[in-house]
Amino acid sequence: MQSTTMKMSTPMKYIKTVLIFCTIFCASVAFAADIEIRLQDGSIWNGVTGQVITIQYEENGKKSTFTGELTRATKTYIMVGDEFLFIDKITSIEGEQTEPKDDTDSEDISSGTEETGDSTDTAVDDKKSLAVEGDLPKGVFVLPLHQMVGTYFRPTEIRDLIAHIDEKYGPGQIIVFEIHSGGGSVLKWSEIRDVVFEARERHRFIAWIDHAISGAAATGFLCDEVYYRSAGELGSITMYSGHIDNVSPDWQLFGWIKELESVLARTSHTPLVAGCMVKVDLNFSYDVDPETGELTYYAHEFGDVVLSKSGRNLTLGSQEALDSGLCDGIADTGEELAAHLDLEEWIEIDSYGRDIAEQWWATLGEFEQVGNELRAELGGNVSGDSPRERIGNQIKAGEELIRWSKKLGETGMMMGLSEENVSALKRMIEDLKHQRSNL
Repeated sequence: MQSTTMKMSTPMKYIKTVLIFCTIFCASVAFAADIEIRLQDGSIWNGVTGQVITIQYEENGKKSTFTGELTRATKTYIMVGDEFLFIDKITSIEGEQTEPKDDTDSEDISSGTEETGDSTDTAVDDKKSLAVEGDLPKGVFVLPLHQMVGTYFRPTEIRDLIAHIDEKYGPGQIIVFEIHSGGGSVLKWSEIRDVVFEARERHRFIAWIDHAISGAAATGFLCDEVYYRSAGELGSITMYSGHIDNVSPDWQLFGWIKELESVLARTSHTPLVAGCMVKVDLNFSYDVDPETGELTYYAHEFGDVVLSKSGRNLTLGSQEALDSGLCDGIADTGEELAAHLDLEEWIEIDSYGRDIAEQWWATLGEFEQVGNELRAELGGNVSGDSPRERIGNQIKAGEELIRWSKKLGETGMMMGLSEENVSALKRMIEDLKHQRSNL
């Protein structure tokens, strides 16, 4: 049964990292780290992050081969390219081996069930984006992510804010996602993942959790750090097919779990928590060492502290998350969050993120008010003194829907204005124009 151990301590803060290492990294040079991986059969493989390796992997009787760059390694798992792989399921590693260095700074990665201390739980290549020396972040950029993922809560605004920051302020900035959402589209979440991971190479992402369920919780996992409001909650990341009563099949849920484990593997939080948030028959518990404060996590319900038993998807409250090492702190105000972020005070550098979010919410809210009315008018629910005038009003409604499809852009699909539906609207309008010409 898998378990991981971590020391319960304050995470290394980003700004401190910059202050300590900016002189070392001023030329933005990354160095490979020496690692040692001990396999189930007792054999040891030595290498460095950044090299290309081939992994033979066996899970639930299924054998797989993965080839790619070794990008991350801890005592219990590694990442090869974008693949998250538990060491105890690796049967062999192929790749040029290096001679182990006889010093205390080399990384020792074994197939044991424990993952101890901050250094081993952090990726050996875990690079933080660094601001230009002497130009460290003095504040934050805030983007509210509210309501449904895919409609109000989109990759578009995240992408726009990042582009704005890159152009105006440069790398090394702090981006805070204020999350209040019950979830939504997994497809759109995947786009959000790609946008955030690309930008995490140069910026620090913070999730500030008020209410984060399903895809919104998964978005929180994408961030470098996660903070809760006192009444905040995060979890229940299961998948449905069309309706909330129609849970997706197991093969799809296990694929979703593996994706979330891969995401969590890029953070300081244990991947083992993903399973019980997705499937009701998976469990999660942990022990706390009374002397060292180390946390040992289990994918079962027999630890001293049980967070998830069979029969429900785990949703974490703020104190539960803090006690279990699954968040980085609790903050109800900007000033409290600033203290966690090692900022002297809460300063929002500009309001661009808030502005674009509010503009989009207003646009979508307007469509939600008029969209159904326009569809009804196109369908014939119109007034007019003559058949010709009534058909003309139907045509106007259809043309207005097409204008809305352009304004909504990528979100049109989720609002009933997919490319296929827009094509059908255009054909309907042409038919109406033909009818009017015959009157």
